[in-house]
Amino acid sequence: MNGASVVDADVGVVGAGPGGLAAAARLAAGGLSVVVLDEGAGAGGQIFRQLPPGAARPAADHEPPSHASGHALLAAFAASGATLQPLATVWDARPGRLWFEQHGASRLLRCRRIVLATGAHDRCLPFPGWTLPGVLTAGALQVMVRGFAVPPGRRALVAGSGPLLLPTVTALRQAGVQVVAALEASPRRRLWRALPGVLGHAGRRREALWYARQLWRAGVRLQWGCTVFACEGDGRVERAVIGRVDAEGRPRRDTARTIEVDVVGAGFGLVPSIELGLHLGCAARFDAGRGGHCLVVDADQRTTVDGVHAVGEACGIGGAEVAAAEGEAAAAAILRDLRGGPAPAGAAQRAAAERRAADRLLGAFAPLPGLAELATPETIVCRCEDVTLHQARAAAGLHGTSLRAIKVGCRAGMGPCQGRICGPFLQALAGGEPGRPMDLPVVRVPLKPVRTDTLLQAPPG
Repeated sequence: MNGASVVDADVGVVGAGPGGLAAAARLAAGGLSVVVLDEGAGAGGQIFRQLPPGAARPAADHEPPSHASGHALLAAFAASGATLQPLATVWDARPGRLWFEQHGASRLLRCRRIVLATGAHDRCLPFPGWTLPGVLTAGALQVMVRGFAVPPGRRALVAGSGPLLLPTVTALRQAGVQVVAALEASPRRRLWRALPGVLGHAGRRREALWYARQLWRAGVRLQWGCTVFACEGDGRVERAVIGRVDAEGRPRRDTARTIEVDVVGAGFGLVPSIELGLHLGCAARFDAGRGGHCLVVDADQRTTVDGVHAVGEACGIGGAEVAAAEGEAAAAAILRDLRGGPAPAGAAQRAAAERRAADRLLGAFAPLPGLAELATPETIVCRCEDVTLHQARAAAGLHGTSLRAIKVGCRAGMGPCQGRICGPFLQALAGGEPGRPMDLPVVRVPLKPVRTDTLLQAPPG
């Protein structure tokens, strides 16, 4: 430690989810000094999120089988000697240097290696009324319930696509919220495509059976080929219009019906958080099945930038098992590089096997292009700048359909979120090309919103 503003370590890990914890615990056990930076108040990330001190879990709280490995991972990390820096927002970086804001102060972590375990964020799809208070992403609902023990309402609709719907439904039920309907946009036949990735993996098989039992006991039936068309209400959501979609996700308006709800959870999958990797110069590639643009890594989780590894969702959506296995693989490679000697047997092979199983499962829930037709011309598509679909299309028609051109034409993607919310669908909607991949995001410093004083007082690198 060189003063209060500069921290030195062998390895800096960004993210205290399963991938970051697994890497940090293995590295520290191997004798390296490790500092983990995370924006949360504690370790665990989104999936193994811990309640704040003094908060009590609901009496009916039951954890899925995967959380046993989460508790083991948290215990291994706590005993490893690695240091967690909580409430730390990384806003700038270069190889061997990570600048972060913590408790209003500007700090710098100097390290020999960097492990990016930056996770993912919710994929949002716009529909009329999605900006009403009470309409949240599936991830936000789980933060409220599992992270703060706060019930978000009394009557909930959960809609979207992919494996995240089931944890959202069970979390709401355990918080005492009535789940009025649970809608999966994908057709039922996609379930059979997902089965090999579930039945062939013991952990996912146990998880799927556990969630099936929870839904059966709660009397909640997953409705396939259905989604939310619109939300309505005076000042907050009071009603939701739901209905069936065709095989491509296009809304069948003739099936629309209205239900009374006071909270709506919309979960249309996840998008890898790669901005920090891009800023460091890491290469990325587009993979629709893994959520979009992902960082490119080799079998040892090395990126294309020397000294920078990436694990978990930043390399493509895969889940906790994939992230933890890739964290172990990255740690094994770094220990071999910095300590010498043979790498632990099988780390990279286990990570590859977990990734293959996840790809088979998630491939069954690839985004449905027809869901882009939920938005009407008057629907806001950029929440930060209040840009409607009509305005975005006008900008695309005048300036072109690149992400930069649309931004120039209507400011969509230029607000505080820097396109994290609207970016994954903005070009597809504005250009009328539902299946079109988004351009790589334009990354600028600061990578996350921080205080002006943080920029001015940044320790020199």
